[in-house]
Amino acid sequence: MKNKGKLLFLILLACGVIYLLMVKLPCSRLECLLIKDGNQYKIKTVYEENNYVFRALYTKENSFLKAEMRTNSTLEEANSAVQTQIARTKGLFEEASAPYPGELSNIISCGNEYKPVYSSRQQNGIQVSYFEGYVNDRLVFGSCVDDQAAYHDTLTMFYCPKQKKFYQVEIIIPRKEFLKYPEENESILASLGCKN
Repeated sequence: MKNKGKLLFLILLACGVIYLLMVKLPCSRLECLLIKDGNQYKIKTVYEENNYVFRALYTKENSFLKAEMRTNSTLEEANSAVQTQIARTKGLFEEASAPYPGELSNIISCGNEYKPVYSSRQQNGIQVSYFEGYVNDRLVFGSCVDDQAAYHDTLTMFYCPKQKKFYQVEIIIPRKEFLKYPEENESILASLGCKN
């Protein structure tokens, strides 16, 4: 009788494992994305992780990947988040009156070569909106001189409708490497998509 009980338990366990393998479990973190060499990025810092938001910094050699994933998002919420990020990023680089105008300048401005450029394109079945520009060694936009523009950053934003997740992914490459091999950044950007 004991052997029949063990056999029944093993059969039920095997059925449970088969069921889990056949039913798609929800993905998490970078596992949800199509991205070139995604398995080579290692988590450096997790900034936030709960049922709604995952934000982290990944590293791969000299490069970084900043990722934010918002679960249970709608297309409308994703579009609103994209518009907010566009306004925020463009606002950083608008000319402003100098707080202490003097002989050198009455305005604070940043040269066009340092201002992030906004683009949008359809790829891999999704709409990707993105900025390309330079960030400082703290990995934030706002660098307006060569010695502060340490990295090239491609800040991407997109929505995965089947997953109901909104993503903001930043591809951050040392400036010297980007200038030498810009096609590497483009190949990572072009690989971005949603796993089904």
